[in-house]
Parts: sequence; structure tokens; C-alpha cells
Amino acid sequence: MTNTLVNVHDIDWDLNWTPDGEPRTPWDQITTEDADDHLVSSRQMGETVCEQEYLTADRDGQPLRIVLLKVAPEAHASEDLGVVYEYTL
Repeated sequence: MTNTLVNVHDIDWDLNWTPDGEPRTPWDQITTEDADDHLVSSRQMGETVCEQEYLTADRDGQPLRIVLLKVAPEAHASEDLGVVYEYTL
């Protein structure tokens, strides 16, 4: 069964584990549909600078789909330049 929530991380934040071995807390959780919509809308609006996708697994062997999205700073008029979407498969 596919998880319907996607963890959203700041692209500049260490996605892995804290120095104490605890998983990092995402700054948001959204539905798979919303995450997919964000990616499509970023492409359609010309905000996407770079997008990379990886299939991997976490330390416990849980399969993950990771999408790194870098956007143009002008798109959001802020210093935030990207997002990491972590899909649990």
C-alpha cells in the first residue's frame, strides 16, 4: 500500500538524521496528490530550475521516492530556493 502523505523538507536542510540518530522532522506533510500538483504547477509556471528524482530506501529498508526541486528565487520573492519531497512507497 502506498502512503498518502509526503514529507516536505527545505532543500538546504540536512534531510538525513540528527547527530543523535533521530530522523529530521519535516517542515510540512501534504498529500501525494498535492505534492504532485506542486511539481506540475512549478514546471508549468516556469519556476523550476532543476528537478531530480531518486528511488532509494531509508535505514529500515522502507522504499522512498525523493524529488529535489530547485526554483527560481523570483518565483517566491524569498531566499527559499527549493524543496525536497519525500514519498514513502
